[in-house]
Amino acid sequence: MYDNLYPKNPKTGNRMIEISLVNYNDFFHEWDNSIFKKRDVHPELTEFLDQCSEEIPLKEKMEIILSLQNETKNLDKENTLKESYKNYYSLYYKIENRKMKGLYKSTIILIVIGFCFMLSSIMLTDQLPESVLSEVLVEGLTIGAWVFIWEALHFMVFERRELFLRRKELKRFLKTPLFFKYKK
Repeated sequence: MYDNLYPKNPKTGNRMIEISLVNYNDFFHEWDNSIFKKRDVHPELTEFLDQCSEEIPLKEKMEIILSLQNETKNLDKENTLKESYKNYYSLYYKIENRKMKGLYKSTIILIVIGFCFMLSSIMLTDQLPESVLSEVLVEGLTIGAWVFIWEALHFMVFERRELFLRRKELKRFLKTPLFFKYKK
């Protein structure tokens, strides 16, 4: 299905995403009044690129072709635009890396707490006198241990996968070249 939407460039074999812009400024966020070199990429454009990337398998390489209608070729603006694009995706790649590190930290903490609860449960089983309160405490610690360990497992199996795929997607964006086409 994506073959029709994103044809392959016969020279490179990359999937082409063509974006039509009126001028260079359309690439940037309209509320960002900073100088041209420091501007943020337009959020609707990044959302569109994310959707395109989701439709194209991760094993496929991409290239983005910006088709400008009311502009003449300006190498400085092209380079600035490319730099802004790289900066944007580099920032989000770093953010995803931090999230992954945080996930690993949380997982380790949850496992340690879970094993501490389990160890406490095992040790208290023989130490406490037999009573309903003792049994409730020991069972509570055992259940707590399993909850913490399950949560750690959930992080590692499910949430890590999502972060891993997002990082791969962002890495692909960082390797994606930008090309310019001019229409007058």
